[in-house]
Amino acid sequence: MWRRLASLPLRGTGEKLREHQSLVLQSVEHLAELVSACRREDWAAVRSTAERIAALERSADEVKRGIEMNLYRGTLFVGLKEDFLRLSEALDLISDKAKDASRVISSREPRQGEMQAFFQNCPDVERLVSGTIEIVKELEVAIKLLDKDSREAIAVAHRVEKAEERLDEIKLSILMELTRHEDEFSTLTYLQLRDFILMVDTIADSAENASDVLTAMVVKATF
Repeated sequence: MWRRLASLPLRGTGEKLREHQSLVLQSVEHLAELVSACRREDWAAVRSTAERIAALERSADEVKRGIEMNLYRGTLFVGLKEDFLRLSEALDLISDKAKDASRVISSREPRQGEMQAFFQNCPDVERLVSGTIEIVKELEVAIKLLDKDSREAIAVAHRVEKAEERLDEIKLSILMELTRHEDEFSTLTYLQLRDFILMVDTIADSAENASDVLTAMVVKATF
């Protein structure tokens, strides 16, 4: 698709974008391990996983800077170049939010028993995290299809949008249950858990935003 529009320095942009997305996905996938460690109340593992997520986010930042330099050196239709940057920034925001979510939950150890109460009263937490991982995986598929099958790329991007809506309902259900059982947590733990859920939700929001940018790129490149 974009290859016919790009100069030589830009022909590696698609590959770098996919490398970026791979690192972003890895950072989000570690949230499953993070939540599992929280359930076990293994706070050493929680902190260790949070550090790995932060390291992946830093690596994703480095690749993003490479994309920016590639775009700067190349020649591309101005609007499409801006879309490349917007897509890269949207992807980067996903790993940023994964890092933020991990830091929120690893910032302090709740009192004994509070995490058991959290998972008992809010059983959809792991469903929210696994769904968030899946939505980022779908986005990766869409990006891989960008220069291969633009119609299918749009179809996958639309699936990302629908999945985000379902995850939003799960998030609301978790927050309602958390509030309903608020008296089982200290104020700090309640705020910590609420902020964690909201941060995980922003990952899906960012993935949806990236899918919107991707759709705009495909449409723009067909004209």
